[in-house]
Amino acid sequence: MKTILKGLAALALAGAAITPVLAQEAPDSSVSGTINVLTWPNNDRTFQALLPAFNAAYPDITVNIQGIPTANNGYLNAVQRAMLAGGGTDVAMIEINMMALLRDKPQWVDLGQAPYNAGELLEDFAPFTVANVTLPDGKISALPKHTGPGGMFYRSDIFAEAGLPTDPAEVSALFADWDAFLSEGQKLVVPNQRWVIGNGEEIVRAMMAQKGVSYFDAEGNFQIDDPVFRTAFETVKKAADAGMISPFTAWSPEWQGAFGRGQLATVLYGNWFGGLLKRAYAADQDGKWAVATAPGVEGNRSFNSGGDYIGILEGSQNKEAAWAFVKWVVSDDESLKQQYQNDDLYPAYTPAGQAEWMNFEDPYYGGQNVNEVFAPVQAEMIPFTLHPLDPVAATAMSTAVNNVARGVQSVDEALEAVRAEVEAQM
Repeated sequence: MKTILKGLAALALAGAAITPVLAQEAPDSSVSGTINVLTWPNNDRTFQALLPAFNAAYPDITVNIQGIPTANNGYLNAVQRAMLAGGGTDVAMIEINMMALLRDKPQWVDLGQAPYNAGELLEDFAPFTVANVTLPDGKISALPKHTGPGGMFYRSDIFAEAGLPTDPAEVSALFADWDAFLSEGQKLVVPNQRWVIGNGEEIVRAMMAQKGVSYFDAEGNFQIDDPVFRTAFETVKKAADAGMISPFTAWSPEWQGAFGRGQLATVLYGNWFGGLLKRAYAADQDGKWAVATAPGVEGNRSFNSGGDYIGILEGSQNKEAAWAFVKWVVSDDESLKQQYQNDDLYPAYTPAGQAEWMNFEDPYYGGQNVNEVFAPVQAEMIPFTLHPLDPVAATAMSTAVNNVARGVQSVDEALEAVRAEVEAQM
C-alpha cells in the first residue's frame, strides 16, 4: 500500500532531484516607492514577516500592510471601497470565494498587458488558478498566490487506540471511499466525548469537488439537482446517526478547542489547515498528526479547499513597485519557501512543488513528507466553476448540512431549503 501512495507522489514530484530550487529572474533593485497592500488576518502577519526578504531584493520599496477582518463581508466591502476611491490602495488580495464577484471589475490592472506580460508567467501556475484570473477577453485581473489541495488530517495516536492503522499509506488505502469512512470511522467514536469529524460541511465540500460539481455550472445554472448533493447529504446523515459528527459549530471557540482536547480524530481541509494545527489549535501535539488522501467518489480522491489571489488596482500611483511586490510574492523562491514553511501555504506556482523545502520530513507529522499527499491532489483536482452567488449558496448549504446533522431537517427538506434560498437571490 505504501508503494501505491509513493508512486503517485513520485509522478507529481518528478524532477525534484534535478530542480531543487526555482529559477529566479534578477530583481530590478532600482525600483522605488511606497505601496499600500490590502489583505486579511492572518495574511497581514504573513506579509509582514516577508518584508525583510522582499526588501533585501527591493531595498527602496516601502510596503504598508493593512489587514481587514473577513467577518460580515468586512474585507469584501473594504476592497470595493478601495476600488471606488480610485487611489490609496495599490495592491489587494482576493480570496477564492470572492473571485467571481471581483475579477471582472474594471479597477483591476490588466496584468496581461505590457509592461507586466503576466501571460508568460502564468504558464508556470496550476491551470485551474489561471482560469480563475483570466477573463473571456483575455484580461488577467490578478495572479494566483496559493491553492488548497485537500487531504484527511488524522490523529495517529487515536487511530492506534481504536485498532486502526497509523501509517499514511495504509490509512489512505483503508479509507478509500465514503462508505469506508463511515464503517471504519465509527471505530474512532467515544459517545459524547470524541467524534470523527467536526462538521458535515467537510464531507459535502469534498464530495462535490471529487465529483466535479460546483454550485453553478458554466452557464450559471444552480446545480442542486445533481445527485452528488443528495448522496453527500445522506452520507452526512449516516455519519451523524453513527455519532461521528461533533456538536460544535465550525470555527467556533468550542470547535477550535476540540482539537487540543483530542475530541476530533480527523479533519478534511486544504493543506493550509496544518498551519492552524501547528500554531494554534494543536500546537503541543507534534508527532500525533498525519495526513492521508481523503476518501473518494468513484475513485477520485482529490479536492481543492481554498485559495487566494493578488492584484493591482488601477488607482495605484506606483504600479511599478506594486508589480514588483506582487510578482515577488507569488513566484520568488524565498517568498514561497517562507510562506510554506511558516504558514503551510501551498504555492499555485507549480515549479515550487519540485523544491526541497516543500519535500521534507516534517516532525509535526511524525517525519511524514505531506507533499506526497498534496502534490498529486494539486495535479489531479477537477477545477471548481466560480459564480458570483457562490457565497450565498455556501451559506445556505452550511445551514442545511448542519440541520441534517442535528436532526432538524430531513435530507429532502434541507435540499429544498437550499434551493429556495439560492433561487430567491438569482
